[in-house]
Amino acid sequence: MKITVAAFLFLTCMALLSTKEVFAARLMAPQLRCPCIQTYSGKPINPKLIQNIEMIPAGAKCKNMQIIATLKQGQTCLNPKDEWVKKIIEG
Repeated sequence: MKITVAAFLFLTCMALLSTKEVFAARLMAPQLRCPCIQTYSGKPINPKLIQNIEMIPAGAKCKNMQIIATLKQGQTCLNPKDEWVKKIIEG
């Protein structure tokens, strides 16, 4: 019985470690496509609702700058050409 419990704990620990390594490898792996396939084109978002903004410059993977806004409901891509987005970035 003790051997079964020890084997179970060992296998559980190994599974958790391998999952953590796979997750870390995904974070470090380069992206092969643009994260923003479509940008938000609705009414301006109140800057107070935006928790974080991530700007990814144009490059080999994406021909346009990518602006990803994190809101309480999740993430959305913003159009960097919209005037209200420019004001949020500057301000």
